Amino acid sequence: MRRAGPVLMVGALLAAGVPVRGAAQCADGSPPPCRVSRPVLDSARYVILPFAHREGSQATMLDGADCAELMSEAFDRWLDVRLADRTRVHDALARRAARAPFRIGFSTGLAIARELGAGRLVMGQLWSFADTLHLTVGVYDAARGGPPLKEAKQRVPASSERASAAFNALADSLVAADLGAVVGMGADQTRSTRALHAYSLGERAMRAWDLAGAARQLRSAVAADSNFAHAYVSLGQALLWATDSTAEAMRDRTAIARRTRALVERLGATDRSLLLAQQAMFQRRWPDACERYREVLKRDSLSFDAWYGLAQCNADDPVVIRDPADSTRFVFRGSWHSAEVAYAKALMLAPSFNFAFGTHAREQLARLLLAEEFWWREGRLDTLPYFGFPAIEGDTLAFYPVSGATIAQGGARPKTQALALARNRQVLVEVTAAWADAFPREPLAHRALAYGLEVTGKIAPIVGEPRTALGEVAQAQRLERRPAERLVKTGEFQAARRAGDSLLRFVQAPTPGVAGVAVLLGRPALAARLLAVEDTFWLHGSADNQPARMPLAAGMAGLKLLAYASVAAPRESIVVLERRIESILGTVPPAERGSARSSLLDLPAELVFEDMGLQSAHRTTPPGPDRTMAMQWALAHGDTAFVRANIDTLGGSHDYAYLRARLALAVGDTATAQAQLDRALSNLPSLYSALLDYVPLAGCFVRIMALRAELAAGKGETQTAARWANAVAALWAGAEPALQPVVRRMRRIGAMAK
Repeated sequence: MRRAGPVLMVGALLAAGVPVRGAAQCADGSPPPCRVSRPVLDSARYVILPFAHREGSQATMLDGADCAELMSEAFDRWLDVRLADRTRVHDALARRAARAPFRIGFSTGLAIARELGAGRLVMGQLWSFADTLHLTVGVYDAARGGPPLKEAKQRVPASSERASAAFNALADSLVAADLGAVVGMGADQTRSTRALHAYSLGERAMRAWDLAGAARQLRSAVAADSNFAHAYVSLGQALLWATDSTAEAMRDRTAIARRTRALVERLGATDRSLLLAQQAMFQRRWPDACERYREVLKRDSLSFDAWYGLAQCNADDPVVIRDPADSTRFVFRGSWHSAEVAYAKALMLAPSFNFAFGTHAREQLARLLLAEEFWWREGRLDTLPYFGFPAIEGDTLAFYPVSGATIAQGGARPKTQALALARNRQVLVEVTAAWADAFPREPLAHRALAYGLEVTGKIAPIVGEPRTALGEVAQAQRLERRPAERLVKTGEFQAARRAGDSLLRFVQAPTPGVAGVAVLLGRPALAARLLAVEDTFWLHGSADNQPARMPLAAGMAGLKLLAYASVAAPRESIVVLERRIESILGTVPPAERGSARSSLLDLPAELVFEDMGLQSAHRTTPPGPDRTMAMQWALAHGDTAFVRANIDTLGGSHDYAYLRARLALAVGDTATAQAQLDRALSNLPSLYSALLDYVPLAGCFVRIMALRAELAAGKGETQTAARWANAVAALWAGAEPALQPVVRRMRRIGAMAK
């Protein structure tokens, strides 16, 4: 495999000596050794973690996280008990990849409690035996650890309509009686097992950031029990977070607003304020909603729900009023500065919330934080539309809207808009960097950060800049391809196809490093559409290793030709692209044309030789040709002796292994051909790391398996034939029409072993 791609030269960063403060004394003035300080923990704040499923436990309606949710509702009855924000608890669990069935270690639980500032940790176990649900819960000192301060147990029929009431009884046993008044009904909200089951499913969807799925289940819960207050709160939260304004969602909003007065007394203090805030939002009383969210923040300054709600009530308020400080201009009643601060605070508290935006996270974050100059804020003065662009006044983000008529005349761009955009973009970088740091293996986070860095101008590698847009995109590509590549290397070809399909559904535009996945799955036309300029790094070098200069259009056409040639189909596309390249290269100076032509046409010609014979690039004259082309030329002209004498001199990558095997078969040397194929397939974990970067590797890997299956079938080795035939059929199950004959042939071979 030879390449002559562009090389990015990055200056070496020489780290200057960083002064280190001497350890003559500790920060508090005392002599060393210094005591490591821990954050102060609030002994009245509880963090409640998902219960562990005891080994051998039968399946139950409630899982460990459902139990934690109900326990939180039970604890929330006490006005003097403060609960760690549930969204932040879910975020802490997501960072640690904790999923059902939960097995959270005690040390992990203590770490989460301390991280969230909670002085009390609640952990429990559940198991089901003989239709009875057994619950054991303990309260622990998060600062000291050790045995539980208190412990309680409950048994309840697993399918009982009173199952949720058991959690109130547990909380009564665990919380001291002198904590003051209680409000609401705690976990004992419904007598409908159908409603409780739907509510549990809705909460699970919320924890997975599937807001649409959560809304569906929670609608079922309130339909089964119209007095199920917690289901209404969760449904309203899902609608607000998803900014769902469909007709069905609008009916839900109206129902929640109408039912709030009857439901609010059933809730604890936090959920009561949240439901009242939702009612105000749904009734378009945005200042009242903001006041309710501030009430929650007074009790818990780290509440994600309240910070995000405060952002929404400010940003969604469209009312335009005269500026109290200057009657000649107008302002929005809702402060976008407050909204931006609240958005940033919320998303830094719980970076996992960004997953709720799905594949549109980058666009949604940029829209929330107004990171592009073409976005404005829209409002209304009475019935007239007004529009404003961001500006900076002092250290505050400000909007001074003007009428639509003024906007139409091309005016009203504030002089400080560029400063405002720079500020907004920096906030975007901070938010997305926090997401990428919290979830370093999530490509969505790295792509969002790449966008933030791009709009701030940090695109290519810069000395002293640890992160750049190109670097984050490259990291995202590595992570996106990793599932498919890893599954190929472990021989899990069905799963590899599913992982590749998932990636290709997400990618809709040219994206560096993705075309190899499409080729692996037998979709060369899709690969050609997804190729990006950055992929020119993988263009083949010329046969004489001379620099190849060419127009970008020629390079991109060469990449597309390579994608089709890697699987030798369809012929029509290969012929068209060869002609297009020849035409473009006609504009290249004659002295440079030979190297450019060799770079773009040689390898594709070699890859399609078995199916299409000699191509225009085949030759015996300089530049080169390389050994493969020379042997193909000799074979086409009947010189089999030359092929036999030189067949062992080819390179060792999968593209050359396939070509060598084909040449060996052409001269009747089946043993050499089989040895070449087996060498390539005998150790899948050692496949080249560039398997999905360099499209000939991806295409020839599948062609190697197909050829090995055919050789084994011809010799009656049904197990070997079926193994590799089934692998090809799995990877190419969704292949484009030109490759479906191969798939049908592989399926016939695979059926031989049954």
